[in-house]
Amino acid sequence: MGGLPYNLGVDGIKQLAQPIFNIMLGVNPALIGTILMSARIWDAFTDPWMGLISDNTRTRWGRRRPYILLGAVLSAIIFPLIWFVPRGASPQFAATYFGVMAFLFYTAFTIYCVPFVTLALEMTPSYSERTRILAIRTFFSSLSGLTLSWAFRIAYWEGFGDPVNGIRVVGLCIGALFLLAGASPAIFVRERYMKLAQNQKKLSFKVSLKTTLQNRQFLVLIGLTLSIIFGAMTFGALGIYVNTYYVFGGDVAKGATMMGLMGTAGLLANWAYLPIITIMARKYGKTRALAFCLICGLVGSVGKWFLIRPEWPYAQLLLPIILSPAHSAFWLLVNSMKADVCDYDEMQSGVRREGAYAAVSSWAQKFAAAMTFSMSGFVLVAVGFEQNLGGNQSPHALDLLRASYAAMPLVSYGVALLLLRRYRLGPQEMADIRAKLEARRATV
Repeated sequence: MGGLPYNLGVDGIKQLAQPIFNIMLGVNPALIGTILMSARIWDAFTDPWMGLISDNTRTRWGRRRPYILLGAVLSAIIFPLIWFVPRGASPQFAATYFGVMAFLFYTAFTIYCVPFVTLALEMTPSYSERTRILAIRTFFSSLSGLTLSWAFRIAYWEGFGDPVNGIRVVGLCIGALFLLAGASPAIFVRERYMKLAQNQKKLSFKVSLKTTLQNRQFLVLIGLTLSIIFGAMTFGALGIYVNTYYVFGGDVAKGATMMGLMGTAGLLANWAYLPIITIMARKYGKTRALAFCLICGLVGSVGKWFLIRPEWPYAQLLLPIILSPAHSAFWLLVNSMKADVCDYDEMQSGVRREGAYAAVSSWAQKFAAAMTFSMSGFVLVAVGFEQNLGGNQSPHALDLLRASYAAMPLVSYGVALLLLRRYRLGPQEMADIRAKLEARRATV
C-alpha cells in the first residue's frame, strides 16, 4: 500500500505543476521547470544521508519503520498546501510560493521514500519472491497513475465553483492518501533483516557511498534508470500539451479528460501485465523479461506519432496497452534486481547496506527527474509553444511538440536495451550467492 503515496510523491508535483501553475495561474513554464529542478536537486542531495541514517539506526521498532511513519505524516500535511496559492496572486508570487512549498515537501518525502524503498529490498532473500512482492506493490503503485491522470480534470468540475477550489480539494484528498496508505508499511510490515544487522558495525558515509558506487551490476541498473527517466519521463510530461493543443485545439477540459482516459487504460493494462511479467521473470529470468518491456517501449514510442491524431482522438487509447510493460513493469523488475544486487554486495563485503543502495538509486532518479523538470519546461519554450495563443499554436510548434513526445522516448529505450546486455546476475548466479551467504551467516 505504501507504493501508492510513493508514486504520488515521485510523480504528483511533476504532473500537476505545469498545468496548474502555467495554464491556470500563468507562471512561465521554464520558470516552473527551474523551480522543480532546484527542489529535486535538494531532494536528491538529502537521499544518501537518509539512507545512511536508516542503515545505522537501531530501535526496537526497526531501522526503517519509524522514518516511514514520520515521512508519511509530514508529506500528508505539506502536499495539499502546495495548491493553496492565495487567490489573485501574481505569477511572480505564485512562483515564489510554489518554490518554498516544493522544497518543504521534498524534504519530508525523502524521510518517507528512502526507508520505504529500502524496506522493499529486504523483505525476502528469494530471487523469484522478490519479483512477486514488488508486483503486488506495483499493483497499488499503479493507482497513482489513475489518480494523477484524473486530478487535473477533476479540478475543473463545475461543482467546485472554479478550478482553484478544485485543485485544493484534490490536494487534500491526495494528502489523505499519503497519511493512510503511507503509514501502513510502518505499522504492519516486518523488517526481516533487522536482527542480522543489529550487531553490524555502523557505516561511515564515505565508505558506504564509495562501496556502493563501485558495484558494477548496480551501476548498470542506474544507467537503465537514467536512460528511461531522461527520455521517456521527461518527454512523457508533454502528453497533456499534445492532447490539449494538437488533438483538441486548445480545449483544456477535453485534453485533461483524454489524459484521464489514458491513465485509466494504463491502469487496467498494468494490472493485466503484472502476472505475465512476473511469470516471465520466474521462467526466463529478470533480464529477458526486462528486455521484453523495453521492446514494448520502442514500439509504443513509434505509435505515438501515428496514433495521436485530431481526426481519431481515441485511437491513442491503444498506447497504454502497448507501453504498459515499459512503464510499471520496468520499475517492478529493476527494483527486484536491486535487491539481488544487495545480496551480491554482501557476498563481496560481508555487510548489509540496503539503505545505501536505495539512497543512491533514489538520488540518481531524483537528480535525473530534476533535470527533466527543467527540460520539459524549456522544451515547451524551444518548440515555440506560447500559452497566450491558446488553441492557435503554430503548426510548426505543434509538429515539434509531437516529434519530441515520440522520438526521445524511442532513443531512451534503445539505449536501455544496450545497457541491459552488461547485466550478469541471473537466476543461477543468485541461487549460488544465496547458498554461499547462508552457509556463512544466519539463514534469513
